[in-house]
Amino acid sequence: MTPTIVISGLGVLCALAGMAVLIFKRISPIIIGPLAALLVCITSQLPILDGIKTTYLEGVAGFFTSYFLIFLLGNIFGNIYQNSGAAARIGIAISRTFGAKRCMLACLISAAILSYGGINSFVIIFSVYPIALKLFEEADLPTYLLPGIVCGGMWTFAMTGPFTPQIPNVVSMEYLGTPAYAGLLPGLSGAAVMCVAIVIFMNKCGKRAKARGEHFHWPEKVKRVEEDADTPPFAAAIAPIIVVLLVFNILKWDIVVCLLIGILLALGLFWKHLPKGEMLEMFNSAATSSIIVIINTAVIVGFGSVVKGTPFYAFATQVLMNSDANPYVVAAFGANIFAGLLGSASGGIALMYETLGDTFLDYASQGYNIEYIHRLCADGSGGLDSLPWNGSIVSVFAICNTTHKLSYKYNFVTCLVIPVAATMLVALPICIITG
Repeated sequence: MTPTIVISGLGVLCALAGMAVLIFKRISPIIIGPLAALLVCITSQLPILDGIKTTYLEGVAGFFTSYFLIFLLGNIFGNIYQNSGAAARIGIAISRTFGAKRCMLACLISAAILSYGGINSFVIIFSVYPIALKLFEEADLPTYLLPGIVCGGMWTFAMTGPFTPQIPNVVSMEYLGTPAYAGLLPGLSGAAVMCVAIVIFMNKCGKRAKARGEHFHWPEKVKRVEEDADTPPFAAAIAPIIVVLLVFNILKWDIVVCLLIGILLALGLFWKHLPKGEMLEMFNSAATSSIIVIINTAVIVGFGSVVKGTPFYAFATQVLMNSDANPYVVAAFGANIFAGLLGSASGGIALMYETLGDTFLDYASQGYNIEYIHRLCADGSGGLDSLPWNGSIVSVFAICNTTHKLSYKYNFVTCLVIPVAATMLVALPICIITG
């Protein structure tokens, strides 16, 4: 390893550490992304102007154009659910079933159902947050715990597991030519472990908070959702989500088409519950919020595009490609590394396939199970993506009226430690043994 590679690597590590510190200082990712890219350009001796104006901005624009329609349609779909009360109806039905004593499980399932419906996480948190608040109020738990359980429902097994129409699964399908249910056994096994472990951990955190004498306080300017509100019946509320899942998994249509079908069906079923005078505002809000979320992610993905041109990146990818490690190990570890680098599951998995896609296909030609590689890559992308500079975490904490200082340590366990452990200790061994 040459001094140039060492300095380049140190620059990348310092940029990542700097992003973490600045995020905790509540500085916008839109500012952090270019600054981190600038530091990497300097330490890797890359042309600064070209690195920022061309490489960085092309990375931002590339992610934006690739995933804009999914983010936009997912937000519109979710806003229809939110404004019609359909999301509230699902949450209320789940809360009635589980009650305050099973508050954490109810919050996790509510978020997971919407995530499995293809709804963007930014909209899910808007939809589930009022319901989760009501459950937390009944259980008398402090609200800083809320993002840990809700994000655990929408960003772990529901985002990366079999059948889900979320981006990590979709991108794996596109690159590898595999079905949505690829790697069913390791995928479901890992998902079950994630689900149980997240609920157990958050329940323990809730008990500790109560032991410290902490209580629930309803946040200011947050609307309460009443159980007797005029909302669609549960069967109608869940129908568009089921249709999106069936069309995506059985007919194997493009996710954009699936979301369009879900939107049209939701409009038809929920029409009388939608505020007609606010429809334009609803669609405008969906468009605006989708831009906020995708930009918060894209500006960090752009940083990854700059890192891709560094000597350290070239060295690290060669080590991965020439490794004698089991291909399943390369898939699981590689996906986590790329996701951590970009602070994004969707951006990380896209960059990983761009770099190692041909290597994975070569593994398949050697007899390794390509569906297992698909599942390990998808699961792995949902691990280290939840480092502090993840743009979606910034957005979710703002919606939930909390900060990294108060809530991130819980997200760190539910969205990072547990998914990584489930991938490495459950899904990966199953793949190695049976693949």
